[in-house]
Amino acid sequence: MTEGNGSDKKNTLPDLASVDEIAEFFDRTDTEELEWEDADVRFERPEMVHISVRIPKDDLVAIKRAATELGLGYTAFIRMILRRAVAERRRLSE
Repeated sequence: MTEGNGSDKKNTLPDLASVDEIAEFFDRTDTEELEWEDADVRFERPEMVHISVRIPKDDLVAIKRAATELGLGYTAFIRMILRRAVAERRRLSE
């Protein structure tokens, strides 16, 4: 930190090309030194519906294992996989 009126803050983030570069930047940067601006951001959760799906037991075991490795609950992991598949299908049909 510098002494004085605090005008030594960095004004902008550097151009970062990858998630790894972003992670490295924030690992070695004191975010209190960055100049932040307020943003009006809203995160809206899509309406959820309950469904029941039958899948082979071995598949559920594998899904739960994969979800645990990623630090996710298995239902969140299943939603993630389904959303990716739907998005890819939409992309290919455009």
